[in-house]
Amino acid sequence: NCLIHFYKRFNQHKMIHVKIFHRQGFHVSPCHIPFCDESDRIEEVKRVFGEALATADVDDTTELINRINTNKSSLVDKSCMIVTVSFSTFLVVSGKHGIIILEGLVQKLDTPKKTAAFALAKMDVDEEEVLPKTLRRSVGEMKDFLMRK
Repeated sequence: NCLIHFYKRFNQHKMIHVKIFHRQGFHVSPCHIPFCDESDRIEEVKRVFGEALATADVDDTTELINRINTNKSSLVDKSCMIVTVSFSTFLVVSGKHGIIILEGLVQKLDTPKKTAAFALAKMDVDEEEVLPKTLRRSVGEMKDFLMRK
């Protein structure tokens, strides 16, 4: 009964959690290239990638690329590559100082089980002691998502 109330309360809007990690392509200041906007470009690519991950189906790389290419930013290059490995989605774009690689993780809380597991993971509930078997693995996966850096 409590889980049903919790699910109805929090599932009014589809909950999506996105994490973006900058893996390669850092910009060092001062830059030897005049009028270099690489730092701004990296931040804009992060923003566009985050929006694309939040709105597109992560399993469909074509849709992700279309979402990135339809943005209105002049700082984001239209030629990019999307790679999925396990739960991660990587975006590779060219930069003025080499390639920029971003890693994105998405957790869509679209079922009662996922929503409950996420809430329990945020409360740091010990899954071995308290939870039924059906939730243990899901809570462990959500804890991994929350602790990922």
